[in-house]
Amino acid sequence: MSEYKTCIGCGTSYPATAENFHKSKDGLHARCRKCRNDKMKGERKQVRNKRLARIEKSAVDSFIKASRLGGANIPHSSELLEIIMEYFGGVRGFANAYMKQFYDAPVGGAFRTKMLDSVVRLVVGNTAMGGAKKPLELMSEEELEAELRRQVLEAAMNIQKVEVIDGTSVPNLPVVGIHLPEQRPVSEISTDRPAG
Repeated sequence: MSEYKTCIGCGTSYPATAENFHKSKDGLHARCRKCRNDKMKGERKQVRNKRLARIEKSAVDSFIKASRLGGANIPHSSELLEIIMEYFGGVRGFANAYMKQFYDAPVGGAFRTKMLDSVVRLVVGNTAMGGAKKPLELMSEEELEAELRRQVLEAAMNIQKVEVIDGTSVPNLPVVGIHLPEQRPVSEISTDRPAG
């Protein structure tokens, strides 16, 4: 007949085997596998929460210390954001902390709604500032050509806004096929200035 062992966590008796209890130096642990796994998971969560609290406190303390000094010690917003991201372990660490807060909040609650709203505003603001553009090094030949064409067209449209070229008024300059007046060689340009 096999020997039974009672778990000190849940109080259930199980056969005293490695299937039901983790092994220890002295034989088997006092908690069953499920209770021990749950306990370890809870301890890891506590350690993670304590670490996040330390990081958060350190970031706030550093910012307060820098802002008390005033002048050049008050960081520019991009500098501040960079420092904050360092304290969170980079952008991925910040995103992890953000998502932890999101999932810890009650489902359908105001806090989750505000967090989602802040992400939407961040994406919209980033897109408006051109942050959503694909970097040049990741563009294909066709995309590079289209981007170059777009920039040339934009530059041509800016030229169109100029109303006076070489003293001649040029209204409604066409965007495509712009022909600027011929430039005279530098040697023909008079350096004499009229008396003012």
